[in-house]
Amino acid sequence: MKYLSIPVSQMRASYDIVVIGSGYGGGIAASRLSRAGKKVCVLERGKERQPGEYPDTLIEAASQFQVHSSLGHRGSATGMYDLHVYKGLSVLVGCGLGGTSLINANVSIKPEERVFDDPNWPKELREEFDNPNSNLNVGFANALDMLKATPLPASIQLNKLTALQKAAEANNEKFYRTDINVNFDVDGENHVGVEQKPCNMCGDCCSGCNYSAKNTVLMNYLPDAKAHGADIFTETSVSHVERKGDKWLVYYSVVNSGSNKFDAAKLFVEADMVVLSAGTLGSNEIMLRSREKGLPVSDKIGYQFSGNGDVLGFAYNTASTIYGVGEGSNKLDDEKKSGPCITGVIDIRYKENLNEGMIIEDAVIPGALGSILPIFLDVQNKIIGSVQRQESISAHLDILKHGLHTLESNVMGPYVGAIKNTQTYLMMTHDGESGRLKLENDKLHLDWRYVGNQEIFKMADEQLRKETKAISGVYVKNPIWVKEMGNELVTVHPLGGCHMGDSIESSVVNHKGQVFSKDSDSGVYENFYIADGSVVPRSLGVNPLLTISAIAERCCALIAADRNWTIDYASTKKLQAIDASIRKAGIQFTEAMRGYFSTGTSNNDFKSGFEKGKINNESLSFILTIRSDDVYEMIKNPEHSATMVGTVTAPSLSSSPMNVSNGIFNLFVDDPERSKTKLMKYNMCLNSVEGKTYYFKGFKVVHDDPGFDEWPDTSTLFITIYEGADDQGKIVGQGVLQILLTDFIKQMQTIKAVNTNTIEEGLKAVFAFNKYFSESMFNVYGGIFSFKNSDS
Repeated sequence: MKYLSIPVSQMRASYDIVVIGSGYGGGIAASRLSRAGKKVCVLERGKERQPGEYPDTLIEAASQFQVHSSLGHRGSATGMYDLHVYKGLSVLVGCGLGGTSLINANVSIKPEERVFDDPNWPKELREEFDNPNSNLNVGFANALDMLKATPLPASIQLNKLTALQKAAEANNEKFYRTDINVNFDVDGENHVGVEQKPCNMCGDCCSGCNYSAKNTVLMNYLPDAKAHGADIFTETSVSHVERKGDKWLVYYSVVNSGSNKFDAAKLFVEADMVVLSAGTLGSNEIMLRSREKGLPVSDKIGYQFSGNGDVLGFAYNTASTIYGVGEGSNKLDDEKKSGPCITGVIDIRYKENLNEGMIIEDAVIPGALGSILPIFLDVQNKIIGSVQRQESISAHLDILKHGLHTLESNVMGPYVGAIKNTQTYLMMTHDGESGRLKLENDKLHLDWRYVGNQEIFKMADEQLRKETKAISGVYVKNPIWVKEMGNELVTVHPLGGCHMGDSIESSVVNHKGQVFSKDSDSGVYENFYIADGSVVPRSLGVNPLLTISAIAERCCALIAADRNWTIDYASTKKLQAIDASIRKAGIQFTEAMRGYFSTGTSNNDFKSGFEKGKINNESLSFILTIRSDDVYEMIKNPEHSATMVGTVTAPSLSSSPMNVSNGIFNLFVDDPERSKTKLMKYNMCLNSVEGKTYYFKGFKVVHDDPGFDEWPDTSTLFITIYEGADDQGKIVGQGVLQILLTDFIKQMQTIKAVNTNTIEEGLKAVFAFNKYFSESMFNVYGGIFSFKNSDS
């Protein structure tokens, strides 16, 4: 399988543009600014998962959940379903290359016109919505074209869609099939060179489309960015940004590398321009932390947060067959398939009061979660269910039939009985956008305790009861939106916090997405932008992806226009096979070493450099993550090479930890000057925040001297530091580093397989590496490292 991202070790020290995040904002920025001829770096916190790698069983789905709460973080830091539990309103977002587009319902719908009349928007945006030729509406058009939004074909009929239409007609409401970012016709290479298949109606849009039919950002904008020269890196979690002269430093850590066990310093990459698109939660956290670390930006960061009025509900055990559960790992007959997650809309907007408008959409529960649905909804039905039966149905027969359907689902699963007849609703309305995000103990926190008590949510609840009655079901509200649970809500559409506006006193960015500055003559940072849902200053009342995309498209167009760049929208350059990488099983571990060196030593007297450095307190230490992306090739190749990323701390060279680039590690290579001797070699460039570059060259000597010397050999590194980017520059100093036993114990805990999809594949990779290491040690030290018998 081919992938867009490349190892972090291939990251350059500096880029024209660093884009933080890879969802609708980041993917668009990467694509458009790469098309403008700029060298773009994309940093994404999550992993890259391609179609075929998304979970389709309950166990697999459970392993992909991560939860942030007041109790801390639980689950994998790269889990695709990223749940943030806050008081009043919890938030579910996607984590991975492609952002929330991986797990959303891919609905492209524009807000009603009055949403953009709100004075919360900058004046420029308010004036553009009604102008078909404006940058905003061109942005809408470009996004629709790239995402290939289209309604479910009229030739396809779905039970859940028919039920939604029946409810709309019964209540005299507007109904239609909405545009969704799903492929129904391409069978082969799409418009950016990615292989796609037509939708197979499995319904698993929100657990990750395994059939390459859902038009996530991973299917269009991101491969387009790659085709036009962008470097894409995953598992890189950005902490904050810092202004350094006319450049920007973006600080990040490598996720799941084990470097946190050593309290490692952040890595950084330099940029002429930064586009922050880490999603509403991510961008707010990064901005709040950047301000805390001294960046003079608006005091309004975190304000005007909205959950977009999201409401979840169920019409349980209706009188109609729905088939509202995805296929998952099951093999369903075509008539039992649910179709795309959302296909239709009951549009109850355009009321006298804008903020009382609503839309109601059909939805599908992913098949991976289907097995828990019967018991879950049965319990909720008994606790909070509200019967909305038609009066014409005999009460006695209705109760009996209801009970039999419930039993049938509980025993036989979600494709029969009560669950077969259950409609899932997703509603959007307006929630007043008065939530506030802030940092607590360096982590993002939202406290919007009483959001669920607003009158609008009572109205939403009543509306869903009406829809449920029309199809003779039992209305089950969001199970945590009850008085006993504090009327808690969950949103999948967080907005705001880095909101647009007309001034720094009221907002965080201007209409272009430029970040307001307290210490700039122009009032903004000319080369620092935010482009994602966090800039939206109010609820939209519809699925927000299209609006976010249009604003991001507009932002990129203005970036280019202000600098006389040309975005080549007409380019037909496509992703080629050579552009994408094929992954093989690899190995990774993190190592820490500490010691001293002297800037006055240059005669290969490493011990003298160490002693002088210790006297003069010229310490030097590093924390390096060593990684091979093909462990079997590493073992076979005589160079036995791997890559290195990390930081080197040497106060006599830089006031801050220096970033490692072009790091190469060689494990057990022959020493050309000594027989029966192996070397471990470390070569890397060091980039300082002051703009200086040094070259680090180190080696360990593995040789069987008298006595037990295995530990000193493998834990002692002789180092030379040079000026410049290679070992041809002037020698700055020499010395010795060593591994502390406590650090070695931590290092052993960081050894893991990478690029593997199964536990078995990972165990084989780790075993192969350990076997090679042991055999290499035996070849040097003999029987100490083996039970090898005398006949061997």
